[in-house]
Amino acid sequence: MDSDIESLVAAKIRWAWDDGCPVAAHDSSVAAEMAASARRRWDSFPRRNKNIPDTTENRINDLARGVAEKFTDGGWPMVGPLISDYRWLCEQIAPILADDN
Repeated sequence: MDSDIESLVAAKIRWAWDDGCPVAAHDSSVAAEMAASARRRWDSFPRRNKNIPDTTENRINDLARGVAEKFTDGGWPMVGPLISDYRWLCEQIAPILADDN
């Protein structure tokens, strides 16, 4: 893991699994991969979305889509109603990622 922030995000992801979130990683190595991916996605939001206001809500929506695309078998087309679970998970980790900026 590359940073303390990613460690905190990974711990929050594992907490979410224990709390019943079906899309959170239950394995530490997958949680670490998910945390690193989430941090990259969060940090790159302004560069990738020049015409979208840089708000926490927009960042969470973007993060949920990115995490869902990467960690759902079959990618975005297979996410379906699980997007609400991804959004909830991203709402949980967003404050940690925002504190790093």
